[in-house]
Amino acid sequence: MAQYKIAWLPGDGIGRDVMDAARIVLDAIRLDAEYVPGDIGWEFWCAEGDAFPARTIELLKRVDAAMFGAITSKPAWAAEAELASGLKGTGLVYRSPIVRMRQLFDLYVCLRPCKAYPGNPLNFRDTIDLVIFRENTEDLYAG
Repeated sequence: MAQYKIAWLPGDGIGRDVMDAARIVLDAIRLDAEYVPGDIGWEFWCAEGDAFPARTIELLKRVDAAMFGAITSKPAWAAEAELASGLKGTGLVYRSPIVRMRQLFDLYVCLRPCKAYPGNPLNFRDTIDLVIFRENTEDLYAG
């Protein structure tokens, strides 16, 4: 049995490519993890009327961590137009999965590390080592 259970949420578009690259890194460091696929993103909005289905929320409650790629978000009028025909006109309103995830799981900060590594020819300065804390639940991020 793996030490960690990680929800694997590629989402849409570039999210799948980013997650493929992340998996290469995680496999290279031999992380002892079970990756549990989860449903999130535009295809689930179009087919089911929910880009962040309840089954995915329940999955996130049962795992140790989650890896999330990227999602498509569109204005409400555009989102309604792309729903499956049986769901159009039913009053469904698109809500960003990212905003919902932040609110449900109290993910109030986004950590953005920036560090220069010795020997990297792309270093701007060799002494850079900082972390930016970006608040995720107010203003435009509040949804």
